[in-house]
This record gives sequence, C-alpha cells and structure tokens, in this order.
Amino acid sequence: MPADQHAPPGQSNGRTSGRSPGRSSDAAGHIDRTVVSADGTPIAVAESGSGPALVLVGGAWDHHGSPAVERVVEALRDRYRVVTYDRRGRGASGDTAPWSVEREVDDLAAVTASVDGPADAIGWCVGAGVVLRGLAAGVPFGRAVLWEPPYRATVDPQGDDVLFADFLDGHVAAGRRAQAVRAFLSRVLGVPIPHITAARLKPGLWRSLLADAHVLARDVRVLNGLSVPERVAASIGVPVLVASGDGGPEWMRQASVALAEAVPGSRHLVVPGQGHVPEPRVLRHLVDRFVGMPTEE
Repeated sequence: MPADQHAPPGQSNGRTSGRSPGRSSDAAGHIDRTVVSADGTPIAVAESGSGPALVLVGGAWDHHGSPAVERVVEALRDRYRVVTYDRRGRGASGDTAPWSVEREVDDLAAVTASVDGPADAIGWCVGAGVVLRGLAAGVPFGRAVLWEPPYRATVDPQGDDVLFADFLDGHVAAGRRAQAVRAFLSRVLGVPIPHITAARLKPGLWRSLLADAHVLARDVRVLNGLSVPERVAASIGVPVLVASGDGGPEWMRQASVALAEAVPGSRHLVVPGQGHVPEPRVLRHLVDRFVGMPTEE
C-alpha cells in the first residue's frame, strides 16, 4: 500500500536553486534544487550519495518524503548518485495547465539535463511507465530498470482507452476524491477491497492518498489507458531490464513479459519472494547487476 508524506516546498531561482547539481543531499527527502521544465513549470529535485547517476521515478504516491522513496534512496546512495524528483502536480513541484504526457516527459528530460554526466534510470509502478515514455522520446539514459508497470497484457495494445481516466477526473471534479482513490487502487493496482477499507482506518495514510487524487487520471494516461504501449516500446534503443516478482498478481507478471517482448533487446526477470512493492535491497541488486555493470558484460 502506498504511503506519502509531503516535504516542504523548495525555492525556485531561474534554472536551478538550492544546492548545486553536483552536490549530494545529506538526507532522503531533502529538496536540493528546482529545475524548470520546458513550459516553465518548477520541478523539485534532490540528490543523495555519490557515484554513477541514477534517476528514480516512483509510483503514484511516491515523491519527496514518502517512505518508499526514502527506503530506495537509502539502499542505493552508498554506491550511486541518486536523483529523485516530484512529478508535476505532486509534492513541491508546480503544475502548469494543460497537463499532457509530453509535458511529463519534458519534466523528466529537464531533471536528467540538470545531472552532471551520464545517467541511468529506474522506475517502478507508474514510474516505470514514465521512464518508458522518456526513453522513447530520447531522454538520454544509458540503461533502465523497470519494475512492474501496471499495464494489462490482455488490453488492446493499439488502443488508447481514456474512458477510465475520464471517470477518475469526473470523480475529482465532483469532489469525490475518495471514490477516485478507491477506483485507482482497485482497478489500476489490483489492491483488494478489504485492504482499501483498512487504509481508510488510518487517517494519516488516507489523507495522503486523497491529497494526490487529482493526478491519478494522469497516471492512467501515462500508462496508455493501461494497455502495453507497443509502438512506444518498439522505438526504444537502449538496454532495458523489466522485472517483476512472483508474489504478486499474475497479470502484473504477464504485463511485464509483454512489455519486455515489445522493447527491442530487453530482458525480463522474475524475482522470487517479491510482490508489487519490492524490497529496496532487491532494486539495489537489479541495479548493481544491470545498470551498475558495463554494458558489454
């Protein structure tokens, strides 16, 4: 189950603000600087650790201060320069209208351009879909690890079904943020209804989920209406590892296999004992073996 705790907003001053791009932060969740996307939207960025640069993009509720992001940063920062950012409309980043998938890609490109030297990427859940879009658009990552993007292998890959996204937007516009969160958790992530009910009994957790209800429809659109974006994937020309666990829903593994088949030259790996939310040490192992080693090995 996702959890979220927002960090204080950073301050913007032109292209970047706060610490210089090459300087590491001393704590996960700390905002080092703000980069400006192509449409002028300020995007909050943090760096932690030293070594090869690695840009992280998490799930729907993962941004600065979220426990999931902090744990992954802690697992990686002793060997990598870990770069995280708040996607537009989330956390300390801005939100210029109108939203589009292309602007999400512009944000990722701006974050990557602010990093000294080459960078690789890791994305999990919806973040894997963001990285995939970025790779297809030419964001200059050398390699990428994608963990269980919640596509559906059985959905028409030629379609671009936005009906569910419109449904979520309608809930939010009518003030039914709880209904939007429940629908997203159930339909997109496959969270059982009893688990969603249990989350409502934790006021802090539930408030954090409601806070980002307005951006959930965007994630459905980033995920191509939940169908594997075969045409997008086919245009990627860098090494990609798609990984999934054997402890989660079978449909997520099927989707990961379908995505790996769609990305030229990519690999699929099933990790024993892991569900949709992998242990940070597992992501560390994947990065060490795939991103952290020379391409020719």
